[in-house]
Amino acid sequence: MATPNRNKIAQRYHAIFAKHLASLNAAQSAAVTAIEGPMIVIAGPGTGKTHILTARIGRILRDTDTQPGNILCLTFTDAGVYAMRERLLELIGPEAHRVHIYTFHSFCNNIIQENMEYFGRHELEPLSELERVELFRQLIDELPSDHLLRQLSSDVYYYERHLYDLFKQMKTENWSPEFLLTSIDTYLESLTERPDFRYKRNTKEFQKGDLKQWMYDKELSRMTLLRSAAVIYPKYVAMMKKARRYDFDDMILWVLEAFKKNEALLRTYQERYLYFLVDEYQDTNGAQNQVLQELLQYWNNPNVFIVGDDDQSIFEFQGARLKNLTDFYKTYKDSLDLVVLAENYRSSQHILDHSRTLIEQNQNRVVHNLKNVNKVLVARNKDYADSTILPEIVAYENQAQEEADLVGQIEQLHKDGFPLDEVAIIYARHQQVRNIITLLEKKQIPYNTRKSVNVLDLPLILNLRLFLKYINTEYQQPYSGESMLYQIMSFDFLNIPADDLAKLSLYLAPRTNQSYWRDVISNEEALHELNLRSVPAVLRFSNLLNELIGQYRSFTLLVLIEKILNRSGLLVSILQKEEKDWELQVISTFFGFVQKKPTVTQGLPYKIY
Repeated sequence: MATPNRNKIAQRYHAIFAKHLASLNAAQSAAVTAIEGPMIVIAGPGTGKTHILTARIGRILRDTDTQPGNILCLTFTDAGVYAMRERLLELIGPEAHRVHIYTFHSFCNNIIQENMEYFGRHELEPLSELERVELFRQLIDELPSDHLLRQLSSDVYYYERHLYDLFKQMKTENWSPEFLLTSIDTYLESLTERPDFRYKRNTKEFQKGDLKQWMYDKELSRMTLLRSAAVIYPKYVAMMKKARRYDFDDMILWVLEAFKKNEALLRTYQERYLYFLVDEYQDTNGAQNQVLQELLQYWNNPNVFIVGDDDQSIFEFQGARLKNLTDFYKTYKDSLDLVVLAENYRSSQHILDHSRTLIEQNQNRVVHNLKNVNKVLVARNKDYADSTILPEIVAYENQAQEEADLVGQIEQLHKDGFPLDEVAIIYARHQQVRNIITLLEKKQIPYNTRKSVNVLDLPLILNLRLFLKYINTEYQQPYSGESMLYQIMSFDFLNIPADDLAKLSLYLAPRTNQSYWRDVISNEEALHELNLRSVPAVLRFSNLLNELIGQYRSFTLLVLIEKILNRSGLLVSILQKEEKDWELQVISTFFGFVQKKPTVTQGLPYKIY
C-alpha cells in the first residue's frame, strides 16, 4: 500500500514530466508519442536529443507495463550516460536508476561480468598505453628482416602507429584478415574500370582511355603493404592473449562471438529488452552495430528508437559509418517512422546558415538518400536566435598560414588579457594540431589539450631511455655504446657545458686519438689537460656509469632508474622547473609501466627500446 508521502512524490514527478512533455515542439512530440515499432530521428546539433530520449523512456514507463530493466539505452560516452541518467532522474525520480543506460563497451562488459562462468576473463587485465607500444614494437622486432614493414623506412618502428590504427579498425568493424584480403583484391580489380585511372585525352605518350599505370602502381604498392600488415593480425591477437591483456574493443568481439556460439546467452538478452534506444547512431562502427542487430533480430517489428545526425559524422569518427543509418532505413522502411528535428536551441541563425553553406558541400549525407527529408536548422533560442554577431569564414593559402594566423590571434588575445579558457580550437585529428601546439609552446602561451600522450616519446623519457640503453649496451659488450655518450653528456641535468663537450669531441676524434670516451672521462689528469670547466661534474658522471654498469646484473630495472634519477641530477633538475608537477607525473607513469614488467622482479637484463 502506497504511503501518503510516496503518493506526493509520485504526483510531483508526474507534474514535472507532464510539464516536460508540454514543452516539446511538434517534431519532438512526434518522436516521443509513437513508442511502438522502429523510428529514426535525424537530429541536428542543439535540437534536444537528450530531451526526447529521456521523454520517450518516461512515456514508455508511464503508458505501458514495461519495467525499467526492460529498457536498453545505448550511447557512446560516459558523459552521455551520466547526462541522460541525470535528466531522467529529474523527470521520473529514483526509477531512473533501474533503466539500463550504457555505453556500448560498458554494456558488453556488463554481459561478460554477468556470465563469468562462460567468458572466464577475470584473470585478464586491460592493456595500458605503454604496454601497447611495447607490444607493437615486439611484434615488429619479430618480423623477418626482409618484411615490407621493416624495409620501407629507415625507422624500424615507423609503421607502429599504422599497425595500431589498422588492427583497431579491424576490431571495431569486426573484419577478419580474410575479409580484408578479399576486399583488397576487389579494390585492385576495380581500379582499371575507374575513370580517374584512365587518361581523358591523347598525349605524346598515351592515348585517351589508356591506364594511368603510375597511379595503379602507387595503389598496388599501398595495398601490398596493407596486405602484409593484415596477415600478421592473428599474431598480434595471440601476443595479447599470451600477455593476458585485452582492450575495450575486445569486449565487443567477445560478446559477438558468444552470441553466435551460445544461443541461450543470446536469448537471455533478446528477451530481457523490450525497448531499445540508441543515441549518436551515426557513430556506430561495424562491431557495435552488429551487437545491436543481434538483439533486434529476435523481434519482427522491434521497438527501436535511433537518434543520429549524418552531418556530425563527416570525419567518420571512430570508424563511424553513415551506411548504418541508410541500412536501418531500408530494413524497416515499411513500418518505420521518420522524424527530423530542425529547431535549434543552441546557436544563432547566422551560425546555422553559415554551417549549412559548408556542410552542403558534402555529398555523403544521409538526407540525400532518404525520401522527403529536408534538414534546414532554424534558430529557436530566444537569447541567441536573433544575435547580430556574424561568424567569419576565412580561407588560407596553405596550412602553414592558417596555423600562424590562429596562433597570432591567440597571442593577441593573451596580451589583451582575454581569458584563454574561453578560446577553443576544434580539429578532426590530433596530428592536425601538432604544429599549433609547438608554436604555442615557443610563444609560452598556456594551453590544454585532450590528446592522449605516450610518455615513452616525451623528451624527458627519451633521455632516460637513452641513458638506460647505454648502460645495457655497455654491460652486454664494453665500449659498444660510445656513439651515445656525447648525446647523453649533453643532457642539461648533468651540468656539462657545451664548450667542454666540444673540447672532448675534438680530442677524441678518430683521426687524432684512438682513446674511448668512457676511458677519457674517468681520467682526471686528462680532463685537466683539456682545460675543462666541469671536471668534477664529468668525473661524477663517469663514476655513476661505472657503478651502474658494474652492478647492472644485481639491480632491478626500478632500482636502476631510481639511481639514475637521484644520482645524475635529473630529479633535482625536475624539481627546479616550473612544470615540475607535469614532469613528476610523467616519471610516475613511466615507473608504473616498468613496475608491471616481469624482468623488474627477476633482476634480468631488460630490453630498452
